[in-house]
Amino acid sequence: MTTTLLDKARQIAKPLQERAAEIEKLRTLPPDLVEDLRAAGLFGLMTPRHLGGAEAEPRRIVEVIEELSRADASTGWVAMVGQGAGFLAWMPSSTAARVVDARPDPIIVSSLAPTGAAVPCEGGLSLTGRWPYASGCRIADMMFGGFLAGPPNGGPPPLRLALLPLSGIHVHDTWHVSGLRGSGSHDVEAAGIEVPGDHVIDPFGPAVAEGALYRLPYMSYLLVAIAGFPLGVARRIVDEYMEVALAKRTAERRLMAETPLVQGDIARCDAAVRAARAGVFAALDDLWAEANAGAVTVRSRARFTGSVQHALNTALTVADTAFRACGASQLYDKAPLQRLFRDVQAAAQHIAFGQDSQRRVGAALLGRDVVLPFL
Repeated sequence: MTTTLLDKARQIAKPLQERAAEIEKLRTLPPDLVEDLRAAGLFGLMTPRHLGGAEAEPRRIVEVIEELSRADASTGWVAMVGQGAGFLAWMPSSTAARVVDARPDPIIVSSLAPTGAAVPCEGGLSLTGRWPYASGCRIADMMFGGFLAGPPNGGPPPLRLALLPLSGIHVHDTWHVSGLRGSGSHDVEAAGIEVPGDHVIDPFGPAVAEGALYRLPYMSYLLVAIAGFPLGVARRIVDEYMEVALAKRTAERRLMAETPLVQGDIARCDAAVRAARAGVFAALDDLWAEANAGAVTVRSRARFTGSVQHALNTALTVADTAFRACGASQLYDKAPLQRLFRDVQAAAQHIAFGQDSQRRVGAALLGRDVVLPFL
């Protein structure tokens, strides 16, 4: 029987719930877990097939990240950010092949904020900058760092991504936070790193690799990796709420699971999570069909983006509902609900879930002008 990527994710996920405290304490993923994920090909979900990656269909990518996120939010988050090798599809094929030959199955993370500054040098450019929130920087081999190639000219933002070796980057120990503690999202800094010209990509331009995955627009491509995270965390929150309800008694010594209030809560939370999941996959299927046909419409982009944002909002709602219902016992470090509550609040600060990102979805659906690269 063939072992699928999802089978591998489920196998790795089994012991993760018991390692959540360890991962939080380390503030990064343990080395053995990193190598298990690498060996299973789970950092290569979006890596081109000709470079040794899975080049998986979007549904499978979402399912794998969902499974890992359900087991441990920080692990799911790092696995999501660790799909940076997919950007090798925008590099010249020979260059990308050399990168992978030098480090097979690379773990490449990305910090896409254009906070770097580049100056030309012989053969390429010299890059200096500091990038915040560089999730997975402690466990990665390389990273793509963002910078502006010039002033805006009315077209797509002149964002470029430069592939940098982590060995030449200083990691500032800044990740002392409330949620997603195990993601290791420190600040990283480069000081005059020389980058060959063929190690710089335009993520808004056409990919070199020909697969339909790389015909997805910039934000849609990123959200394929992100979408599984809120779905997995939301489902885990409902799981934990049910477990507490089946064991804890009220002040009147009545089992929580026997109270109408909790029964109604569970019904609403379960339905909300299932509906959010169905919405993500319905929008994703439409998007993928258009990508295979050759062109993705603005409406499909907006609906997919909106569905992922809705999934995160659903996770926030069920986290608040469960945390309030289950009482003070969930305040302790050993209680999974308090960690899940913190993790989903941290994830909600990501730019993809911000109010401006949600506004763009509505603007597109109303036929208003919108900056398409960020939809």
